[in-house]
Amino acid sequence: MGRVPTRVLTIREPRLWFALAVGDIPQVGAGDHLGVDDPLAIRLRHPAVAEAALHGPVAPEPGRRFEAGEALAGHGRNAIRFEGNGSVLYRTSSGRVRAAVSRHQDSLLSPVGGTIEIVEASGIQLRAEGNGLRGVMALGEPSHGRLLVAVEGPEAELRASQVDVSQAGSILLAGSRVDVEALTRARAMGVHGMITGGMIGKDLRDLAASLARQEAALHASPPFALLVMDGYGKRPIPELVWECLVEAAGRDVAISIDPPAAILDAGQTIPSRHPDHVRLVSAEGNGRTGRVLELAGLRRRAGGIPMECARVALTPLVQGDEAEIVEVPLADLERDV
Repeated sequence: MGRVPTRVLTIREPRLWFALAVGDIPQVGAGDHLGVDDPLAIRLRHPAVAEAALHGPVAPEPGRRFEAGEALAGHGRNAIRFEGNGSVLYRTSSGRVRAAVSRHQDSLLSPVGGTIEIVEASGIQLRAEGNGLRGVMALGEPSHGRLLVAVEGPEAELRASQVDVSQAGSILLAGSRVDVEALTRARAMGVHGMITGGMIGKDLRDLAASLARQEAALHASPPFALLVMDGYGKRPIPELVWECLVEAAGRDVAISIDPPAAILDAGQTIPSRHPDHVRLVSAEGNGRTGRVLELAGLRRRAGGIPMECARVALTPLVQGDEAEIVEVPLADLERDV
């Protein structure tokens, strides 16, 4: 079955990247071991670039952290001071000092335990303790919480009426699609994240705009993350991913933004798939799984185009029914590992 494309869904000890903006201060070093909710960095909220004239030959070092009103260089009335907290950026050729300044700050917390591998001005890389289930995109902030299965199966949709305050602090497994009303209600109820098979572009844009408005608010809100596992529109969660997440229900699960993934406990094993096990990725029968019986050779498909096909026994939609035998182009099949 080497001619069927393989999609790697599982990541062993995934490397997570936490991007830092100008003025953010790392609180860790390479080699440090962190637990869940340990601080990674101090983030400036709504930072602005401020500058002050330098009176004298000595300038503060780039990257120096300071508090509001602290003298960075000079003495008395000629001392360099800024009205907010921040860090020094650089000295200009005209003799002015520029700094990233903010009146508010918060902490970036690690959603998983792991070891710090890289600390740079642009971000922090952490090797997580656990197994990752790779998604196609994620939106929001890295988060974690107790996983709750909120739908009956991987093809079901999560409705706003199914979200309530009892789910606060949890990660919801939301099925094949979730609309913006359910997302809005979940965030209002204190839910920390959702995992879904697919999303509509308009709903993604609405959520991104809502997250930006909340970030601009004076008071920081709890982190919220949306993880999309399969793609655009209504997409059932891949069978391998669904089985792993259902098994993890009731335990703590994290959502990573870069790479987009769900991070499971290191003690949970990822089931392997038989090489003949495939999933349909075409519009017709999208998401259904089955077993390859044999290669069927060239077959003429829609439009008279000859394509290499295989005979596949599809898993019955209703338990107890007989498997449906179909001929499917190899290009419409995928193996999950």
